[in-house]
This record gives sequence, C-alpha cells and structure tokens, in this order.
Amino acid sequence: MASHGQLTRPQVMTAVEGLTTREASGILKVTGSPAGAIYLDGGRIVFARASWVPGLTARLRGLRPALGGLPDLPSGKEADDAAIAGAALRRGYLTPAGLHELVRSIVVDAFLVLTIPLAAEYPVADIRFTAMRSRWAEMFPRLGIDLVRGEALSAAERIADYGLTPTMTVTRCELREPAAVMTREQWAVACQIGPRVSARELAARRGAALKDTLECLGSLTTAGLCTPVRLPVRRATRDHPWGDRPADPGQPPPPDVLLQVLNGLRNL
Repeated sequence: MASHGQLTRPQVMTAVEGLTTREASGILKVTGSPAGAIYLDGGRIVFARASWVPGLTARLRGLRPALGGLPDLPSGKEADDAAIAGAALRRGYLTPAGLHELVRSIVVDAFLVLTIPLAAEYPVADIRFTAMRSRWAEMFPRLGIDLVRGEALSAAERIADYGLTPTMTVTRCELREPAAVMTREQWAVACQIGPRVSARELAARRGAALKDTLECLGSLTTAGLCTPVRLPVRRATRDHPWGDRPADPGQPPPPDVLLQVLNGLRNL
C-alpha cells in the first residue's frame, strides 16, 4: 500500500486502523515532517518510532542516566531495539512490566505526532506499508489500536487547551505572583528552559516522553513561569498579500478548530 499527493495526519490513522482490522504484520512507514514507522504483528501494535520522539535508548537513559553499560547500538532497526531491551532486562535496569510501560509511552508519543494534526504545517509526503513476518521478540507488548488511539487523542486534547505544539518555542518569564508551587518534574523542565526552546528539543535533551513534556510546559505556561514565543504578524502589502499569516511555523490552529478535528477523529 502506498499513497502520494495531498496527505493528512488523519489518513495515517485511517491506514493503521485498516491494517489492524486486517490483522496485518509489517511496517507502516510515514514520510514527512515528522517521519516515522509503526510496527504491527497480527493487527497489534508492537512498536513505533518518530523523528520527533525520543527512542528506546534515549528513554532508557532518561530513566536511568547511569546506563553507560548498555550496548551502544544505533536506532533505526527493530533488532537494535530488541537487543537494547533485552540487555536492560538482563541487567535489571527494567522489569518486564516496566519495559511494557516504556514501549507503550513511546508508541503513544509516535501516534501523537504521526497521526494527529497538531498543526497544519506538519506535512505527510507518503504512507507506505510493507507486509512481512514479525521478528519482534515476545518481550515487547502487543497493543490494541483502541488503547493507543485513545491515549494519543486524550493527550492531544489537553495539549490543544494550552495552545502548544511540539515545535513551538517557549521562554522563561518573570513570575507574576510572589511564589509558585511546582512538582519535581515541572522544576526539572523549568531548569532546562532557555531563551528559546521547544518541547521537542526538551524531550530529546532529557530522554522524556514528548506528551509529558508538552503537558508540563502547558502547566508552567498556565502558572506564568514560561510563555510561548510568538513571532509578530506581518502586515499585508501589495508585494506580500498574505502578510497577515503568522510567521511562526510552529503556530498551531485555533484550539476550537483543533478540538473539532480531534472530535471528528474520535467519532471515526
């Protein structure tokens, strides 16, 4: 299966749903920005990766910064991820339940950016499925589409309320109140915010879940500890008739529009 032309993120979701219904095994590759792949075994989701989402190695090091003994295998092949997961289990860095939870978090992150239109500027160039027999080890979970889709859509709704996207930059700002109460996670994220940094960059730097980083930045924005960096709107002129468009490529659509899209996906 291959698709070309004007493609959208919901079409990726539709493709995954069709493959799970057919109980397919193979790789669904998504080309675009972001790009990624979703791995299926008998209609169940085994793993997923996306270019904007910290992978298994990064997430392991984020959980346990002292994991220097893990094999330094490059990301990109399922055998590498299986080897890294196996080493983490053998050395006691993770329990089988902990590995399942970590893989589930990575899969939901990948679905969040690959299948949900968080911003209009995240194009899809191609969707291509290659059928093959599964080679995934039994240590990886087999996740149902309903669970993964539900978690990704719920996270997208919360993120839409904050008006953030993975690529939108934020900056620290002066506290408006005498004091603020933060959780340990919020404090760790706040310490990493520089003059301009995005959730995508923060998640990669910390080896943390992208959706958790976005929600943490949203709560810090609500508390007045940081604010999105919005470039000024250009005025329309004779030479630039579309000058009223925002210059920031990470600018999301209005929250009410995004919520309508999310509700439509949920109804499907």
